[in-house]
Amino acid sequence: MQLGYLGIIALMVFSPFPPELFIPLAGFWVAQGHLNPIGVVAAALCGFLLSILPWYCAGRFLGEKRLQKLLQRHRWLAVPNQDLHKGKHWFRRHGGKAVLICLFVPGSRNLIALPAGLSGMSPVTFLAYTTVGGILWLSGLLTLGYFLGDRYQLVQQHYDSLSSLIFIAVVVVLAICALGYYWQRRGSFTRR
Repeated sequence: MQLGYLGIIALMVFSPFPPELFIPLAGFWVAQGHLNPIGVVAAALCGFLLSILPWYCAGRFLGEKRLQKLLQRHRWLAVPNQDLHKGKHWFRRHGGKAVLICLFVPGSRNLIALPAGLSGMSPVTFLAYTTVGGILWLSGLLTLGYFLGDRYQLVQQHYDSLSSLIFIAVVVVLAICALGYYWQRRGSFTRR
């Protein structure tokens, strides 16, 4: 991790890949003495909170009707209206437990913030549940990487070729999404 703790924050906020891929690697670097475990968890938590708070604020301040209009207009956000409605009611039933549980389920971490905001959960309560769950989740990932120890060098040996493949895959997916968006917009203009 050449960028250290700032790099961890940036990865948590901007990376298209889940933290399950890079936080264990940080655990390996902790085992090697290059990083501090508390610093890694603090940086990862900071980045995680920065990535999840916009979703919470969208639910809290836009409200369900405006959010539904936004989601209909911008389908690339990938949150169907019926899922938003179901998530809101499910969240009202389970509350803070839902935040804790969803933090451990890949793909649902950021999405749980929308129904939390829509249901009117206070920002302090949301941050408390998210912080506690985030510390548990990130510490677990870090510990996994720490105890993998030298076995993580096998991953590092193949990292360059793997990262090249991942980069190519991301570029291809982004190109397909851009083309799909272009064709969708083009089709909507020709129908008018």
